[in-house]
Amino acid sequence: FIDYLFGNETEARTFSKVHGWETENVEEIALKFSQLPKASGTHKRITVITQGADPVVVAEDGKVKTFPVTLLPKEKLVDTNGAGDAFVGG
Repeated sequence: FIDYLFGNETEARTFSKVHGWETENVEEIALKFSQLPKASGTHKRITVITQGADPVVVAEDGKVKTFPVTLLPKEKLVDTNGAGDAFVGG
């Protein structure tokens, strides 16, 4: 039912376990998410999974890409609460 699915690695692995996908590999999970049935066939689903300091995983149209995260020095970090929400919000 959704065109874009955002989540983090913990949420993705939990969903995988609950649904019996038998994998903890975030790239495989992202691909499976993106291939779940949709009510509308006009747009393919894009799945984005964040992994903290590890690369962001994006699955779309049967392909998986990863994008590195720019690390900030510890002295520049103020608070990580809401970081995922800010990422999704752009």
